[in-house]
This record gives sequence, C-alpha cells and structure tokens, in this order.
Amino acid sequence: MAKSQQNGTTILLGLKGYEVGMVVENEGKIMVKVRTKERKPVCPYCSSVKLYRHGSGEIRQVLHSWTSGKKVYLELYRQRWRCRDCGHSFNDGARLLRPYSRITRQAEQEALWQLKDRSFSQATRDLGVSYTRLRRLLEREIDGEVSRSLSLEDEIFLGIDEHSFKHQELVHMVTEVKKRRVLRILKDDRIATLKDFLTKIPEDKVKEVCIDMKEGLRKVAEIVFPRAKVVVDHFHVIADSNRRMDEARRIEQDIYQKKKVRIPKKIFLVGGEKLSKDMRGKLNVILERYPGLKAFYWAREKIRELYRQETREEATRVLDNLILNLKCADDGEMVRWANTLKHWREPILNYFDKRTTNGFTEGCNTKIKMLKRVSYGLRNAEVYCRKMLLGFVPSRSCFHNI
Repeated sequence: MAKSQQNGTTILLGLKGYEVGMVVENEGKIMVKVRTKERKPVCPYCSSVKLYRHGSGEIRQVLHSWTSGKKVYLELYRQRWRCRDCGHSFNDGARLLRPYSRITRQAEQEALWQLKDRSFSQATRDLGVSYTRLRRLLEREIDGEVSRSLSLEDEIFLGIDEHSFKHQELVHMVTEVKKRRVLRILKDDRIATLKDFLTKIPEDKVKEVCIDMKEGLRKVAEIVFPRAKVVVDHFHVIADSNRRMDEARRIEQDIYQKKKVRIPKKIFLVGGEKLSKDMRGKLNVILERYPGLKAFYWAREKIRELYRQETREEATRVLDNLILNLKCADDGEMVRWANTLKHWREPILNYFDKRTTNGFTEGCNTKIKMLKRVSYGLRNAEVYCRKMLLGFVPSRSCFHNI
C-alpha cells in the first residue's frame, strides 16, 4: 500500500501509532490488516519497563467500525511481552482493545453513540451487535458516578423531580440546574434511595435545592443539606393555583348549577395581563354571575403577581397579604390553601434570592418521554436509568465522565 494511502486509512480508522497494511473488501465486511508499532510498552500489572519479547500473539479479527452498511474488521497482529519484574506476560495494543474482547474501544463508543437515540432492537439490527453486548457496554460506561466531578465545583444548585418509569412506577431524577447537567436517574422514588445518593454530594457546596411541593423531598433536603436553602419551583406554585381555580369552577358548574350551564375553563387559566378587552368583559360577566369564583380568581392572580415582584421584600408583602386574606375567607378550601402557602412560605420566598427554577429538570423529563417512546419502553429499572442517562451524553468522549 502506498504511504499516502496508508496514512489516509490510518487517520480515517483512528489507528494512529499502528501500522496499517492491506485492505480487503469481502461480501458484507471490510478487512484491514494492522500491526502494532509499540517498541516497548509498559507492564499493565506493575508499570515496569523491564520487558523482553515473548513470542507473537495470535492473530485476531476484531470489529472496529461501520461504513456504507458494512462492518470494518481489523486483522490484528500483536507482539507478546514478558515482564522481568513481576513475570506476567501480556500482548501490546491494550489501548486499542480490551483483554479477551472481540470489539475495539472505538467500536464500543460507536455502538453506544448509535444506541443513544435508538431502541436496543434497532441498534442490534443496524450494527449486528447483540443485545447482551450492548447492555454490558451500557452498564460499564454509564455508571452515573458524580461525586468526583461535583467535588470540583464551587457552588452546587440541585434540582429534584420525579417522572414515570413504567405505568405507576416513578423514579427520581437529580440535576444541577445552573450547570444544566443530569446527575443521576434513580431506580425508584423511595426517599431512602434518594437520601443515599444525596449523601454522596459534598454537603458544604450545595447552596440551593429546587423541588416541587412534596413534603418528603423537603424533609430529605433539609436533613442532608442543613445549610442549603430549599426552593419551591414557581411553576408548581402557579400550577397549584390553577388546579384550585379549576376545581372551584367545576364544583360551581357540576354541583351548584346541576350541570345546567357550562362555565368556560380556559378563560380562568389565562393570565389576567394576557386577556384581551373582549375576554376581560366576558370574565367580568362570569364573575358577577358566579360570585363564589371571585375569591379564587383573585387569589390566583395574586400568585401570579407574587412572581412579578423584583425583590424578596416586595414578594413577602404580597404573599403575607394573600395568606391573611385567604385565612379570613368563609370557604374552607381557601383556608386550606392559606395553610399550604403558610407551610411553604420560606421555600416560596427563597426563589427571589437567586431566581432558581426547575425548568431544566422539567425539560429533561420531556426529553425522557421522547427517549422512552423511541425505546418502546424498558422493563428493567437499572437498564432504564442508564439508557436515559446515555441520552444526555454530549459527545462520545464523555462515556467515562457521566
């Protein structure tokens, strides 16, 4: 083979440091003859350089890549060495191939990269690699360990949320909301499992923990990170007010009016500042006709006004006024609403310190729904967690740094 052609093949196949020989194309595969050029490697057992040649390793055919619908195999010729210090024998070329493996490290990365946005069955058909091998690669490369990478951070802002793994089975997801990184998808939604994972994160570096309005998440955050602030995601506070508003509308329509009238839903869920002049007129007519909805609509708008405040002091004034008015209401549901807001008062107000939200975590949940559809669902929780984490790997070089 001409030297220029050999150099081009070496670059294309990522075989720098190896001697590329003849390339033979057969039916369904391409065979490339490769010989190692390492003069004297280091002993993998004791790191000694006192080695001597100990015969030749057997010629092996290993899968290296895919191109034009064909598999690219390497016919690998390797030198065998023996260490004078520890007496172990080994073959060179360890950075190209794992011991006893029939697939190179580059092919492993390529296979995982193809699996990233495909199902196991589709990747198996396209690559010709078995499900068992893909699963082993997934379990070895995507380990989800974050303690080493987080120890280098100065400040950590955690986001915790849950999503459905299979039907009613939920799993927790932990993210770094400021750096926009998925840290871990846990195998279930048990508080004990979440607590075990959070204890691996440096306690002194966590500044805020953003959650939804779930008491269990608040308690575990306060126990594991006593110096961090717990922040309630403002989206869930507004969503809770919308739910209460809609529940009041349905009670008025179905119970008090005996389903004889239909009270529109959308007009109550649109922010007051977004209503057109005609819609505002219709809203005023509805509120005059059904005075029981007035207080709920006023409270919902106060929640929206709360998050338009510039400072924590202004927000505190709005929230305290809202809680006081709700407590004085005759409706028991509004009193319960006031108790809820009072219980979550500090986490709600903590939002105004650094405006931390769980928006990135919610966006990850949306992407996970897409990945689950592409994968046609997964039955094993461990495989599910690693497969979803694989979907957030930014490049092939990050497989060891999840």
